[in-house]
Formats: sequence, structure tokens, C-alpha cells
Amino acid sequence: MIRSFFSGLWQGITATKNAVGNLLFILVAVLIIVAIFSEDSASIPTGSALVINPTGTVVEQKQIIDPIAGFLSGYETEESETALRDITEAIDSGAVDERISALVLDLDGMQGAGLSKLEDIAASIENFKYSGKPVLAYSSGYSQGQYYLASMADEVYLKRSSFPVLSGVFLPGIGTYPLYFKSALDKLNIQFEVYKVGTYKSAIEPYTRDNMSDEAKLANRDWLDALWTNYRAHITEQRGISDNSFDVYTNQYDQLLAGTAGDGNQLAFEQDLIDGLLSESEWRVRVSEIVGSDGDTYKRTGFRSYLSLTRPPIPVVNPTTNKIAVVTASGTILDGQQPPGDIGSATAVKMIEQARLDSSVKALVVRVDSPGGSATAAEEIRQALLQVQADGKPVVISMGSYAASGGYWISASANKIFANTNTITGSIGTFITFPNLKNAAGDLGIFSDGVGTTKLSGALNPLGEVPEVFDNIIKHSINHTYDRFISLVADGRDLSKEQADTLAQGRVWSANRALEHGLIDAIGSLEDAIDSAALLADVGQYDVLYVEQALSPRERILQQIMNSSLRSLHAAMGTPTWLSSMTNLQRIGNQLESLLNMAQSKDVYVQCVECEVRF
Repeated sequence: MIRSFFSGLWQGITATKNAVGNLLFILVAVLIIVAIFSEDSASIPTGSALVINPTGTVVEQKQIIDPIAGFLSGYETEESETALRDITEAIDSGAVDERISALVLDLDGMQGAGLSKLEDIAASIENFKYSGKPVLAYSSGYSQGQYYLASMADEVYLKRSSFPVLSGVFLPGIGTYPLYFKSALDKLNIQFEVYKVGTYKSAIEPYTRDNMSDEAKLANRDWLDALWTNYRAHITEQRGISDNSFDVYTNQYDQLLAGTAGDGNQLAFEQDLIDGLLSESEWRVRVSEIVGSDGDTYKRTGFRSYLSLTRPPIPVVNPTTNKIAVVTASGTILDGQQPPGDIGSATAVKMIEQARLDSSVKALVVRVDSPGGSATAAEEIRQALLQVQADGKPVVISMGSYAASGGYWISASANKIFANTNTITGSIGTFITFPNLKNAAGDLGIFSDGVGTTKLSGALNPLGEVPEVFDNIIKHSINHTYDRFISLVADGRDLSKEQADTLAQGRVWSANRALEHGLIDAIGSLEDAIDSAALLADVGQYDVLYVEQALSPRERILQQIMNSSLRSLHAAMGTPTWLSSMTNLQRIGNQLESLLNMAQSKDVYVQCVECEVRF
């Protein structure tokens, strides 16, 4: 009887499994067919405008969005970031593509970007203009970062009927304003044990103060002023206005706005920041005069669609040519394997090893865009780069928006270091912090007591006193890490240890100041760094090989099929509300997981908390 029951149960389970499998197979087959027909229907109209319409934050490296997670969220998360290389590659390709007659900048969806990234995009726009094709920009209102790019256009317009609170062109300047928690921690009766080396190492100030120290303000103001000077120079050159006009506009905006009865759009026009005010229909007519009309609007191709139609689905690598490899190191430096968007030591080392072991790769360029993180992880990455150099392959660093603290640690020993004009770097200092919960727990009636075999037995008890011997150990450890940091900087940059220490102390430097002090070798773009690497390797003809945290060819194809298929399904049926809620919970969980990983780390940290400034 029992045997018969379990036999029947197993047969039922098997039948159910087969039925579910068949249904899933049919669903995937249908989705693949939909995806194929969707892709085949896409094309680039001859003589069309290439529309650059980035969304979210412009980053060096996008986080991977799982196709199912993308579907559940309505694809909101996939567009929360735009890869810098996607934008520049589309613009550069469009410049030489006979099907593209103009470039349109639609920047309303761009929420922020580091100034160096805007600089790179602007360089591609300038290259596009050399082709003789016009560039036009149109928006309901320009933020600071958006206007940096819009100012490159031959014609800059604002929507006449837009009435945002901050209308027109709003240029508030830049600043860094970290959050400070000392009073909140005092109220919770939580004490943070804090250790740091570096006069200007302000990463620990949020735990120990309610405001920015004078030393931090002094250091931060120096590089902020440098970035703002560069921004002003760009705008005044592109729009042909004086420095004085720019300064008056940015510092007396309220008074100027009163003169136009609060009409920011009109003020921007009067101050020569834009070329005119157009309605939506007038804008479509204006672009149609250049590229023609498709009936409803002007002929256009969005840059994402353009890339999907011009890039091969799987990168094609010529095995017979010499290569200059490029590895991107973007995000916080952490131990182990990490997804794109953070720099995992094991992940980065694997990509560096791939370049080192590839006989066709003659030099390596590392694009660093990081505020730092774990000193241990940074050293693992630096050691991998040293091995590349030991094998006779030059290593060149290309710094993005920032390469500070741990970001500089992994850069210091390279053969050459390039930084963008608007890069910030340095912040050579160390710190460690951990919470002591004894008083907070005591308020709840929770206490810890006991005995141990040595003076260190209770050192890691968060509800106990920090033993003096443990306090001394931490001080020795953090000073040792700092000494190691300035030593490798001195060796890598051909400085004395005393010179390196003077330039260190946790101070952040603008690119020009870093160049003056010998912390970098030149101001230049990623392309300049690649050219330098080829020169150091004595390579004439070469291809650029981007070494990435790669999916296999099979995984790439499946991901593209699933993304295209699920997008079609999403367009047809939308996203159930309860599935979106699940995704929001998942997003919160991911953020909490990241925080917990940082809190549980036993590493000394080399990180700059105030370095990330977005326009």
C-alpha cells in the first residue's frame, strides 16, 4: 500500500515536471521568435538624426541587470545607468556613418555624470562637428551637467512651454556635502572607535563630527575651485561669453531672474546661453528641415538602437593582430568576486591575468574610476599589475572622474599615469573604524562579562571596553598600512618617501595640481593612454581589446534573446504591481547586503568619501 502510494506520487511529480518543462520550452520558443522578428524590423533611416538620450547616471561600467529582474521592474533599473563608452562610441560611429546627417542631444533623462565623463562626451561631440554635420540640443530645462554637453551644440534650444521651478539653465556651482552622524550616534549611545593617518583624511569625520573640519574644507575647496574653473572655461568658450558674464549669472541669478519676472527660459536667452525658445512642434520642424520627416516627427535613431544595429552581438577579435588591452576598474574596491559596478580584487586580478597571458596583448591600460576601498584588495590588484610589467608588458593608467585613495594605490606603480582635466586624485591616507555598542546595549539592559586567557581575549567583543593592548595594535597596523602606501607611491612615482608623505596626508588633488606634484604624468583621455601604451610597447598597428567580466558567448546570446523577448512581453502585458514590489524589496536587500559586507570587513580602508561629485 505504502509502496504503491509513493510510486503514484513519484509518477505524478514526474508528469508535472515534464508538463512544466514543456510549457517553459514553448514560452521560450515564442519569445525567441518575437525577439527575432522585433530585431529584423529595426533599421537606421538614411539621412536620420542620431539622438543621444542617456538616462540615469553616466558611468564607466554599468551594473549587470538580470533579464528577469529587468522584466519584473518594468525595465526601470536597466536605464538607471548609461555607459560612457556607449555614448562616445555611438557619436564617433555616427560621425563617419553616411546614414547619419545630424546629432541631436536629448538630455532630459540624464541625471548626473562626473565632469571628466562629460569632458569625454564633449570631445566626441567636437569630433562629430569636424565631420561637418550639425549638432542640435533641445530641453525643457538644463541642469549643470546637461548644459555642459548642450553648450557644444551648434544650436541650443529650450522648450517654450516648460515651467519647472528651476527653469532655463540652472548653474548652482559644485560642492561636497557629506552626512555627519555624531549627534545621532550620541543619542543612540553608540561609540565608534576611529583610527586614521593623514591630516586631511576626512573619511572618518562623519562618525566623529557634526560638520566638516577646517582642514577638510581647505583641501576640498582647492579641488572644487579647480573643477569649477574648468567648467566655466568650457561654457564661456563654447558660448562665446565673458568670464564676468558667467560669474554674474551664477552668483546673481536671483537678481537677474527678477528682471525677467521669474522666466528662467527668457533669462537664458537674454544671457546668450541658448539660441531660442521653441515649442515641441517648432522643434520637430527645425530638425526635419535638416534630416527630413518620417511623417510624425523628424527621421531619428536613438543611440541605443543605433549601437544594437551597428555592433556585432558578440565582439569579434582578430587573433592575428597585436592588442592593447583595456581593463575597467570602476567603483568601490572590495575583496573577492564582485559584479560590475564595484571592483572585486579576485575579479580584477582574473581580467588582468587574462591580458597578461594573452600573447597578442602587448600592453595593458587600466581605466580607474574609484574612490578607493579595501587596502588589501587594492594591493592584490597592484601586485597583479606588477606581474604584467614583470612579463615585459607596459601598464598605463587612465583615470576617470576620480582615482583616489585605493584608486591611487592600484595606479601608483604603473609605467605612465594619465588623468582627464577634471579628474580628482590623491587622498593618500588610511583609516579604520568599528562600533562599540557597550553603552547602547546597556541602555537596553544588555551586558557582557566574562574571563579570557589573554589581554586580547575580549578585544573583538562589541559590548566590551577596547583593551589598551588592542588599541595599540590597531594604531601600529594603520600606521604600517600608511607607511606602505607612501612607500609604494614614492617607488612608483620616483619621489623620496618624505616627498610622498607631504603629498599624502589624505589630501585630494585636482589633475593639474597632481601633475605639478608628479602624482600623474600627463593630462589626457583614455585614447591618449592607449596611444602611450602602444608607444611604450613599441607597437605600430594594433587593435584595442576590452577585457571585461565576460559572459560566455552562449550566455551573451541567451541574455540578448531573453532581454528582447521579455521587453516585447512587457510591452504587451505590462508589469504586475506585486512583482514590482518584490523587485523593490530585492533592491533594498542588495543595498543592505553591500553595507553589511563593508561593516564585516577586517581591512584597513583607503577611501575618499567626499570625492564623488556629479554634475
